[in-house]
Amino acid sequence: MKWTIHELMKLENVDNTFEETLDFTDYLENTDIIGISPVKVRGDFEIYDQNEFVFYMDIDCTLILACAITLDDVEYPIHLTVEETFSITPNKDFHSIEGITIDLLPIIWSNIILEKPMRVVRENAYEDFAEDLIEIDEDEDQINEAFLNLKDFKN
Repeated sequence: MKWTIHELMKLENVDNTFEETLDFTDYLENTDIIGISPVKVRGDFEIYDQNEFVFYMDIDCTLILACAITLDDVEYPIHLTVEETFSITPNKDFHSIEGITIDLLPIIWSNIILEKPMRVVRENAYEDFAEDLIEIDEDEDQINEAFLNLKDFKN
């Protein structure tokens, strides 16, 4: 999803929409994402004063993440609506265009990463999780032998 500025200016009056399916499996290295479905991106763009390029995108994909309790695979669907602005002139509020091309791949990937939850728990994960509860009788005098000599210690 890369265009030159001149291509976008020509396409604005003809067809300013785009739709593409992207593969981000190569981007999973050094992340806690186990897998990702093909990412469907649909949208359009507008050009203002031949200086600012605004992209409106709908991003849909499914992440496969590890359950925080059982470590089983959990599918986490992501549906995003994103508006990103690129500018030829440097501006802190917009993405600066370096050279003559606009590449949306890093923008799409960063939006997916931002939407990814810190942890997921699969449905019914706690049903398989059992704790060993030990009841302690408060009347029992439990003294740890390692700390027995400390009772005679005074400041």
